[in-house]
Amino acid sequence: MSLLATLPKIILDTVIGRLIPLFLAAAGGDAAAARDAAIQMLAAYNVETPEELTLAAEIIGLQFQALESLADAAGPDRSLNQTLRLRGSAVSLSRESHKAQRKLDQVQRARRTVPQPAASPAEPPAAQPASGAPEKEALDLVAAAQEAIRIAQKTGGRNWAQNLQKRMMTAQIAENAKQQQAKYAGQNATAPQPAD
Repeated sequence: MSLLATLPKIILDTVIGRLIPLFLAAAGGDAAAARDAAIQMLAAYNVETPEELTLAAEIIGLQFQALESLADAAGPDRSLNQTLRLRGSAVSLSRESHKAQRKLDQVQRARRTVPQPAASPAEPPAAQPASGAPEKEALDLVAAAQEAIRIAQKTGGRNWAQNLQKRMMTAQIAENAKQQQAKYAGQNATAPQPAD
């Protein structure tokens, strides 16, 4: 599918306009040749949506900036500090380019996995008789909600987790009381009894 055929012209022209300066030097200042080069670079990414177009343009721009930083770092008149900074910049730009490439791949995979609408039937799908599954599912949800409301009213508005927590806390209090009672009974049994 042609890049020009799938995207609105204004979006395409805006993005290509941002890429043209990257190709102007190699095109000898010929804007038309630079535009053609930008279109060919973008077309290599098989973009079909504006989001894919901007991601592809970002990848291209970051790659060119990384190459430019590396070329500048190789200049003989650079100090060691400048060379290291330019190389670090190139690495960062390259990393961002790879992140944009992964995002583009993800967006394109998602686009390809979305089922394409079939040819329109003679009748719109809403007018066709349904199998009853969506209605049954909706009725089941309503019944479940009604049951949850009934249980909540019966339990004073507590859900099952709150009820479980209350039962566990009550059991723990009872266990603590038994332990205290046994401890107290043990202390009384070992204590000397007063003489009458």
